[in-house]
Amino acid sequence: MSNYPKGRKKGFGLNKKHDFKSEESPNSYLLRILLDASPFYVSGSAIADKLNVSRVAIWARISKLRKEGFAIEAYQNRGYRLASEPNNFNHELLTAWLMKVKENCKIHVYNTIDSTNSEAERLLVNGESGPFAVIAKEQNIGRGRIGKKWHSPPNNGNLYLSIAFRPNIDALKLRIFTLWQGICICNYLQSFTKNKEIMLKWPNDIVIRGKKLGGMLTEASIDCENIRYLIFGFGLNINSKISHYPLSIKKLAYSLFEIKKESYRIHEITANLIKIIIASYKECYKGINPIKFSKDWNKLDALFNKRVSLLVGKETFKGIAMGISSSGGLKIKLSSGELKTFHSGEVLSFK
Repeated sequence: MSNYPKGRKKGFGLNKKHDFKSEESPNSYLLRILLDASPFYVSGSAIADKLNVSRVAIWARISKLRKEGFAIEAYQNRGYRLASEPNNFNHELLTAWLMKVKENCKIHVYNTIDSTNSEAERLLVNGESGPFAVIAKEQNIGRGRIGKKWHSPPNNGNLYLSIAFRPNIDALKLRIFTLWQGICICNYLQSFTKNKEIMLKWPNDIVIRGKKLGGMLTEASIDCENIRYLIFGFGLNINSKISHYPLSIKKLAYSLFEIKKESYRIHEITANLIKIIIASYKECYKGINPIKFSKDWNKLDALFNKRVSLLVGKETFKGIAMGISSSGGLKIKLSSGELKTFHSGEVLSFK
């Protein structure tokens, strides 16, 4: 369970901004009101009036939400207060959080799926307009870069997310898309956790203390040099405990929980990330200043001035990482003294 601030005796008055919206369910509306009110209580009769139902009907909805894992406190003459949320994704709470952060993005939430990127692609093929988000509590065939498997166990409070777009622009205009997303996501995570140790590992990893916290995977359909659709996949270890990970992953992975041994509200983080990813896509679509891009990356670069080993095809290159170029390539000063830029490859080690 992820907790909310302790309750306060003062009530919370509803106003016009809390009118019931046509695009939300009654439960989502109820949760949005409780979110906006936190840490104060909200009168059940005030919510009932907004929904044009009885107080008994509100009580029944509260009871149902409790069965779904929400801790909702009730106090006589004060009303209701959201005390904690479930660690698994709830479509209605995520909708409420998206409305709270003012992001209008359609979401698809699944209990179990093969891959969120694969489902996003299927939805695009079937005519779904973008942007939209696909979220799963568990992936059976979660995948990472270069065909690697992404460990995606169920019920552990992690994020498996894909957001789909239909850019219809020249592919070259989005060549730094994944890297720019990494910058924006990393800045958010540093700010949210107040931890500057969260950094970027070229080209698509979020790391902390040398271990992987999250990963990005961008897939696209290109027709005559134009991107028909673009899918940005992002996995983030939030509330999982590394002690529960397979032995092969324990030494490589980390989670937000492990930083301070504290749980985070996954719906809040996810809503903010969806908003950031969509905003970053729009920035990239318009064009990013190349000098700003490389400067912003280099501030967060976990590899900078480190000795790295880079695998490109079957060949391994070793040297000192010197940041990235304005086009997104990794610059390495080789032992020969040559400064070489690589636009593909896998960093095997860095220290």
